[in-house]
Amino acid sequence: MKKTALLFLLFVGTSSLLFAQNFASSSWVLNTNKTEVRFNQPRPGFSRIQFEFIATPSKNRIIIELNKIQQLNELPNIDSLLQICLTAIRPLVDSIPTDIFARRIDVRPINNKVEIRTVSHESNQNTLVYQAGALNNLKIEQDTLRMSFQTPSKNEKFPAIPGFVTILVNNLSDLFNPGISSVSACIALLEKYISPSMVANMREDLGYNAKFNGIFNLTTQQIVFPTQALYNKRGVKSFPAAVYNSSILPAIYGSMQFVRGSFAPSFAAGLSYIISDNKFNDHRLYLMWEPYFFFSNNNNQFQTYRNDFVTLRKIEFDKPEKAGWSFVQNFSIGYLVGRRGNMFEENTFKFSLPGIRNHTLQIEPEFYFNNFFKNFSPTLRLGLYFE
Repeated sequence: MKKTALLFLLFVGTSSLLFAQNFASSSWVLNTNKTEVRFNQPRPGFSRIQFEFIATPSKNRIIIELNKIQQLNELPNIDSLLQICLTAIRPLVDSIPTDIFARRIDVRPINNKVEIRTVSHESNQNTLVYQAGALNNLKIEQDTLRMSFQTPSKNEKFPAIPGFVTILVNNLSDLFNPGISSVSACIALLEKYISPSMVANMREDLGYNAKFNGIFNLTTQQIVFPTQALYNKRGVKSFPAAVYNSSILPAIYGSMQFVRGSFAPSFAAGLSYIISDNKFNDHRLYLMWEPYFFFSNNNNQFQTYRNDFVTLRKIEFDKPEKAGWSFVQNFSIGYLVGRRGNMFEENTFKFSLPGIRNHTLQIEPEFYFNNFFKNFSPTLRLGLYFE
């Protein structure tokens, strides 16, 4: 009865951790800087949905960032919001000197007002160019305007879902040139490849939380990435190709655990089914042969006992922006198929629960039992994954 209660508490605790991870993995929850939370969360490049539109030869770019693809059918009048923001920042832009430093302006049009933050990427370095007998400043990085907006949500706790439009220009004054800040032209080009009817059906077809990426050329009105050939072959499914192009690969990992009074190294070899592997997260399913090695020395007779498990393991973790330990959603179950010595009983099972991870190093709790939780024993497992 005590063992059953202990297992119940373990699983309840695990579900709570999983919920906390899903909530806390959002970058705006982890960031304690109020200004960053207000103007810059999620950070540029970390939204689920990103569509980039390039104008040649000026190399001006417009990037639309969303949290879910369904927002495409719920967009506000972004051009109208942009015009309001441009009017608000015009005096500020006129006062900024023309130099080599890249500048960024974040704007939030909300409640009949526009909140503004400026960021200047200045440094001690000075870039120059010598041409036609003259030495002049050389500006390399572009200036940026990033505007947040909101779309309605069916979730009562979060009635609005954020989105962003980022415009990159050679100089902030270029924002006021005709046609530079036209998001409607970008949306019209995007709808040639992802129509509103496609978006309406994506909940069943591609998944509610799919990640989409696309690059378009505004000048030629053509798609750049994914390629036209890939789009012709896969249609709208070519946009989240990095997420849905699953594959099966060989896998190996090693580990060390303290099992029933003895340190036992183990080695695992098998197959991993990559559900998704991108810059945001890693999600894999493993089927492994996993021998554990135990050692004894009786009367100077050194012996090795190998106990073989077959293990099914599922791992999913967010890739942090910086190195460090983070929560990993891990679960595995294994069965003893080869037994030597008396370290494990016949019909022994093992399972592991979520833990923490730093790149390829993972720490997790693991438990062993036989015949419906008889001889139940816990351990802490340190694993090294070769990926």
